[in-house]
Order: sequence, then C-alpha cells, then structure tokens
Amino acid sequence: MTDSFPEDKTLLDKIISEIRFLTEDLQKDVLACINNIKESRSYPDLLACINNIKEPRTYPRVNKFIEMDVLIGDKVIQSNSRNMSASGVFIKSRMTPDIGTSVKIVFSLPGQAKPFKLNGTVARIDSDGIGICFSEMTPYVRNHLDNLLKRMSMGRS
Repeated sequence: MTDSFPEDKTLLDKIISEIRFLTEDLQKDVLACINNIKESRSYPDLLACINNIKEPRTYPRVNKFIEMDVLIGDKVIQSNSRNMSASGVFIKSRMTPDIGTSVKIVFSLPGQAKPFKLNGTVARIDSDGIGICFSEMTPYVRNHLDNLLKRMSMGRS
C-alpha cells in the first residue's frame, strides 16, 4: 500500500509563506527535516527533527491575538496581532506601506494598568499583513514586554 497525499495548494501556500520569512539557516533546517521525513515517513522522526530546530530570535514570538491601534503615515488603523515578541509584531492588515515607514502602536496587555505606546518601523509586508520592528525602546520596557508575553504564552496574565 502506498501513501497518497492530497494536493492541497492552500496548505502548501501557507507552509511556503511561513517558511519564506525564516532565516536561511532555519530554512535549511526545515528542508533537512522534510528530507528526513521523506525517507523515514515517520511522524515521530519529523517531530524529533522539528524539536531540534532552535529559534534564533533573542525574543521568541508569541502567537496571541492582541487588539491594537496603529498609526501608519497619516492613517490610524485598528488591527490585531498574529504574533508578537519584545522586538516586534506582525499585524493583520491589507495596507501596503513602504518598508522602512515609521509607525506608532498602542496596545494593552491583560493585567496592565497602562497601555504600551511604542514606535516601530515596517520591516516586511505580505498578503496577511505587516511585520513591524519596535524601535526606541528602553531595556526596561523591552524586558517588561518580554516577561509579560512569556507569561501570556504559558496561559498566565
């Protein structure tokens, strides 16, 4: 009996769009995992391979839905994050500002009396939204945001 795999272009497009923005080294690691699974066809082997891929980011992303107001140029949009770290955020938007455009972001996190008011720069754009790199943050604010996001990722506010 041979394995058959559906030709789901939507799923493949989603996988490709996620891999496209990884570093070249991480892309090579993912390719090695794919080649490994093609040979063994073992789900545990795939999981072991994926678990060995290290996140190169200083501040790991947290996949959380966070409502925010974003000032891009002269337009204020209300958006939601797809993921966030202490170094940046990916927001859902159909806008296509230029890479390098300055932005201002305001959002609140659970349990915090004061909202975060951060400056950033558009780092990337794709069909799902806008990647923004935070700028002009003090180490205290960056560490505070990182700690809050880590707590949120573990289900604590």
